[in-house]
Amino acid sequence: MEILQESGKTLLHIRSHFQGLTKTEQKAAKYIMEHAPEVIYLSVTELASRADVGETTVLRLCRKLKFQGFQDFKLSLAQDLVQPMDYLHTEITDQDDAASLTQKLITSHIHTLEQTRELLNPEELGKAVDILYEAADIQFFGVGSSGLTAVQAAQSFLRIGKRSGAGTDTHFQAVEAALMTGQSVAVGISISGSTKDTNDNLMLAKRAGARIIAVTSNARSPITKIADIVLLMVARENPLQSSSLSAKISQLSIIDLLNAGVSLRMKDQALKYKELTAKATSDKLY
Repeated sequence: MEILQESGKTLLHIRSHFQGLTKTEQKAAKYIMEHAPEVIYLSVTELASRADVGETTVLRLCRKLKFQGFQDFKLSLAQDLVQPMDYLHTEITDQDDAASLTQKLITSHIHTLEQTRELLNPEELGKAVDILYEAADIQFFGVGSSGLTAVQAAQSFLRIGKRSGAGTDTHFQAVEAALMTGQSVAVGISISGSTKDTNDNLMLAKRAGARIIAVTSNARSPITKIADIVLLMVARENPLQSSSLSAKISQLSIIDLLNAGVSLRMKDQALKYKELTAKATSDKLY
């Protein structure tokens, strides 16, 4: 395959270091140069698989190129490849008026939800609903944008009477994970599936006996090796698109499905708790 013409400093940097790399590093580097526009959307696991090398080879290559890690490398590569308006949205141009923006963005969100519906395994979703219904307590784990989804998820389950939590500090998350039991369920939310803090805390929860549910867009990521149940959602982000609303809509749709499924299992009890929690906050409104 013909190697793309290097348009930014990152690819030129790879080219200049190419001869000093090991054979396996050259293999990874060549794949990056040939597929640069795709690489910015891949996890380290996916890139290693496609280049037919180990994950450590990819990480070692990044360090040799003077990057702090794979994410730092992808950010640099994305800055070279992506035009300013592209990372707002791939179809948006500076010529779009308000009506065009509305049409394009909402259509994109609908498309994301449709793809998530096609990707989500109903059997796995059913299993997840079952163990959440049986759980004595639920902890949601996530950082960054996924951490915000985790907080929203905990609130939604708390309102139907399921004891739920989502710490915003990773150290407190670790404490919560270590205190979980065989009656607990830990839900890890990570778009890449390679977020170290989230995965480390899920491992703590697993060792404590908790059952693990993973919500991720990467079926071959490290989080899937920890999880008992994997729920796949669609989120295609390069480093300049992190925290995109499209990805969050996809995450929240799965949380909503889980919450609705558990609510139906709880029937009148869920309605009772919804009324109680609504009344508890009603005097906060004018």
